Amino acid sequence: MRWIVANGLGWVALLLAGCGFQLRGPVQLAPELRVIYVQSQLAIGTPPGVLSRKLPVVLARNGVTVTRDPSQATAVLTILNEGGGRRAMAADRLDIKREYSLVYSAAYDVKRPDGQVLIGAEGVSANRAVLFDENRVLGFEAAQESLTESMAEDMAWQIVRRLQAVKS
Repeated sequence: MRWIVANGLGWVALLLAGCGFQLRGPVQLAPELRVIYVQSQLAIGTPPGVLSRKLPVVLARNGVTVTRDPSQATAVLTILNEGGGRRAMAADRLDIKREYSLVYSAAYDVKRPDGQVLIGAEGVSANRAVLFDENRVLGFEAAQESLTESMAEDMAWQIVRRLQAVKS
């Protein structure tokens, strides 16, 4: 029996290696993107959006140096705008909304400190569906927050993948 399991695992490993599957390794960015300053163009006094907080963390986890000093940066990533909302998707016969679509979107650009555009203004977005139960209103609010965090993480990864496509 052990021989069958070991042999089966060996075949699975061989198939995965043969099809080109590999775990995502560290992010490979062009040299001018190795030290990034992330800024937001939200109004002064406005708390940073979820993506503005999440993106530097995702970049840092992937080996990118995120600096707080723009003079040390080799690139400046500006979050031009970001925000989210929800829209009712389904209601019951009493017109009580039962399902909502959450949407979060942002626009950003990336420039060198000298102003040369590396990535012109581009948008990213994510959406999720959430069910509403009037008996669990607090749970609904918590689910919305959790899903917004998840969408921001997805959008941060979209931006990282876009940064990987920049050629020096």
